[in-house]
Amino acid sequence: MRLSPATDSTRRRNFSVARVARAVLTFGGLAIASRAGAQARWSTLDEFLTSGIRLTAQERAALTRGATVARMLPTADTRDIAVFGAVQADVPRAFFIDRQREFPRALRTPSRTRVAVFSDPAATTDVQSFTVTGDDLKELRSCRPGDCNFKLPATEMERVRSTIGAGSDAGARVAAYARQRMVEYVTEYRSRGNEAMVVYDDRGKVSSSESLAAMLRDSSYVFLAVPSLGQHLLDYPRSNPPGATQVMFWSRDELPHLRPVQRITHQSIFQPPELPQLTIVAAKQIYADHYFEAGLEVLAAVDRASPGAATEPSGITLVAIRRYRFDHMPSGGLLNIRGRVANGLRDGVLADLERLKSDGEGRWREQRGR
Repeated sequence: MRLSPATDSTRRRNFSVARVARAVLTFGGLAIASRAGAQARWSTLDEFLTSGIRLTAQERAALTRGATVARMLPTADTRDIAVFGAVQADVPRAFFIDRQREFPRALRTPSRTRVAVFSDPAATTDVQSFTVTGDDLKELRSCRPGDCNFKLPATEMERVRSTIGAGSDAGARVAAYARQRMVEYVTEYRSRGNEAMVVYDDRGKVSSSESLAAMLRDSSYVFLAVPSLGQHLLDYPRSNPPGATQVMFWSRDELPHLRPVQRITHQSIFQPPELPQLTIVAAKQIYADHYFEAGLEVLAAVDRASPGAATEPSGITLVAIRRYRFDHMPSGGLLNIRGRVANGLRDGVLADLERLKSDGEGRWREQRGR
């Protein structure tokens, strides 16, 4: 994974884009809320599942019985894929969330073959296990703006080609260079937020921060229900929810029907002030070396009231919404890559929710049995 922060001219452009995007999201959300009335905020989970996600009566009944449900969500942009999933877990919310804060253990999943947390400040030791393969070098030698198999800025493509040079140690040199750039990028992002995010030149010129803002504008499912999340995602580091636990990490993700993807992610865990009955785990992609222009994975743990005792939660409902913007996704016919990827992502949400439920309930039983 090789990248660079935005150049000075791009930084000024991204700053302007970020301000406009924040305004559009804020005022757009207010306009939608004013038209839809008080119900736009979906004050209960049932309202959100019924009016927002539009689960059928059969799906809601299956969820109540303990089954895991998942479905694709409609998107305005054909490059976007959005997935919803939910399951009930018989575990206290505080216990479940405490386990999500156990980094890096909680960040490991069956589809993540490698994961490491960035320290603060970030250091090259955080990315020491990052490597470059022979196939990577072959592709990088021919990488040019508009024609590259890696998502990189144009200036970085040239620097990587010059770093490869000649000699048997090309892989080690490129890996060392990539590690340094990853550390610098995380440092820049922590300082300036979305204004520091990469501009990709592999398929034209695409600002990843602009792609993120555009994707979020079409993600009303989460942001009408939890406005503080949208503000945090666009305004970090100026906007940090009180009491939030934040972590930056890089990972190698094995996704269905795709080549492995190296990603850098900013994850935040917090309790929205407007909805004290739930806790959010939001993972915002800030870089991917293949396929993704933007990505957001949200997991909400929502208190589930006991029958006849609404003030005493009996467990939680885990609600997952994942959304990705791809650079190119052929659909239909023999090259229906989009359909295969979408189905794989839906299956991944199902598997992850079932794993979180099983792990949480198992650990909770162990603790209670001590």
